[in-house]
Amino acid sequence: MEGFYEKVIRSHSFTSIWYWIVFALVWTRTTHWTLGVPYEDARNARDLGGQYATDFEIKIEINIRKTLDVFEGHSVFVTACVAFLLGSVFTLGFYFSLQMMQAVFLLMFPLTIVSVLSIRLAQRMRDERLHGEALFLAYVWHRRIKQGIGAFSIFCAAFWGAMHTLFSLYVVGF
Repeated sequence: MEGFYEKVIRSHSFTSIWYWIVFALVWTRTTHWTLGVPYEDARNARDLGGQYATDFEIKIEINIRKTLDVFEGHSVFVTACVAFLLGSVFTLGFYFSLQMMQAVFLLMFPLTIVSVLSIRLAQRMRDERLHGEALFLAYVWHRRIKQGIGAFSIFCAAFWGAMHTLFSLYVVGF
């Protein structure tokens, strides 16, 4: 029975089904919940209008205020912690060749880019006070950019994992 658990839960991330399940779930959730508001709320606001549009604008406004209060109050600390964490994971993964850290970095780095873009959009929405169609368009474009980053991230992780797996099997075989 130990052999089964060793195969199911192991640290070789790119060949583990659990890594890819987590990867898919993280990106699905990230693109569905843009600025803390689910996409169906935005779609209902645009298609049905009325109370749906009002609710969507209020939800966006609340989430923008919460996001910017946290970030602007602690931006130096958060930036330093994220930079240290990304640098540590990158060093452990690519300098010391720890496959688990490579996998974590390939998940964390694009999410960091998406977080920065979300904060920038929240600042823009607050400063320009977007409402109605302009708010919806900004929301949808941000969501599409996140989907593009997610697709590119999945491609890069799959490519890196395939190359890592193929070359490690090739080297071990000879």
